[in-house]
Amino acid sequence: MLLSVIFIMLILSGLMAATVTLSGQSSRQLVYEVQALKARLAAEAVLERKVYDLLGSFGNSAAVSTTIAGCEGKASGSVPTINDGVTQVRVIATGTCTGSGLTVVRNIGVEVIE
Repeated sequence: MLLSVIFIMLILSGLMAATVTLSGQSSRQLVYEVQALKARLAAEAVLERKVYDLLGSFGNSAAVSTTIAGCEGKASGSVPTINDGVTQVRVIATGTCTGSGLTVVRNIGVEVIE
């Protein structure tokens, strides 16, 4: 009887350890997903600002940066190129979030055509 109780306790402690491990992995995944979303939103925010600046002055090549909710966003445009009478600028925005021992970077690129 004592052996069966010890055996059941070992099985239950193994199941408990597995549950704790899965819970920890799930928590880390959730933190990563939140950081990734914040980084993407920071990149989108500075991207929209840079496109807005370009629509006002197409030759404006100054970089745009901001800090949103602890995440940093930077956007810069390339030198305007003219092909067949069409002027276009490639804009690349980067959002970076750091927290909980994790750094997540998201990049978004668009082309603005005048």
